[in-house]
Amino acid sequence: MTESEDDLVTIRVKITNVENDDSKIMIAVFSHYTTFLTEEMYRQQIIAVSDYTETVVEFKVAKGEYAIAIFQDMNKNGDLDRNIFSYPSEPFGFSNNYRPLVKPPHWTDVAFQVEGEKTIEVKLR
Repeated sequence: MTESEDDLVTIRVKITNVENDDSKIMIAVFSHYTTFLTEEMYRQQIIAVSDYTETVVEFKVAKGEYAIAIFQDMNKNGDLDRNIFSYPSEPFGFSNNYRPLVKPPHWTDVAFQVEGEKTIEVKLR
């Protein structure tokens, strides 16, 4: 069953703490715990973030539960680079501003409910 435009609501994602360096921001929206961090529902790329330290991106979605993962692609290679300990070496963030210490977050750490228009803030670190 596909949703009609009238059944969709807007998620606004305010991304803060963006490093000012002419890089790209990659955003993925996940709609189910079984595909979290493996198969995004929506993916968006913002090019040339050199003019601001925060931005707002909008997604039209059906009501439900979602999670968002974001990273700033400093070297523009399309991948989240990691250090020798597999920890991200580029700025990243998750919905609920969850900050993993060693391993990736679980769905329950980052999931949020959408019943109507919603704005969330994700601070890159």
